[in-house]
Amino acid sequence: MLKRSWLAVILGFLVFLPASARADTTGYTFTYADLQKIFVQNQQYFVLDDDGANDASLNHLHFTSVDATDGVFTGALWAPVVVPAVAPVTVPVFGKLTIHTDLGIFGLSSDHGYYYEITFFWAHGDACEGQQASYKGAITFRGYQGGVMRGNVAGVIRSTLGTCGGGDLPSSPQPFAGKLTK
Repeated sequence: MLKRSWLAVILGFLVFLPASARADTTGYTFTYADLQKIFVQNQQYFVLDDDGANDASLNHLHFTSVDATDGVFTGALWAPVVVPAVAPVTVPVFGKLTIHTDLGIFGLSSDHGYYYEITFFWAHGDACEGQQASYKGAITFRGYQGGVMRGNVAGVIRSTLGTCGGGDLPSSPQPFAGKLTK
């Protein structure tokens, strides 16, 4: 009985909370043009701080272009941190956003929206002392709040370090996660 009372209080509070203060949590069916607007025109970017476990002043993924027909994008990553760490610099990023349509259960449509995959790559330095990394993950959009889209990204980084003639030294896969911000 007590649990139901608290639930009623919470639901009652949400009813009176202005719509602009609530995050829209419905499923999203964005197009590449919509993603271009969020990332390029609105200048929203990801802070890849692994859910607060790393320095939030590093690893900012900014988008400079998103092709509205196929999701190919360019951008920059400020101070990429993978093992071993690259000095704080801005490195160019090349990638692709892929929109996967929601097929729902047994191929029947549902209200969950589409699924958004992101892959991108960067390289820094030369063959002897260079490093490169590829990221593969997924984006979850959490809804507009205060006119700004909220979202998260998470996935896996694979990086290699050049060893000057000895071949590339791969590092083990590393997780990454971040929040969409402005």
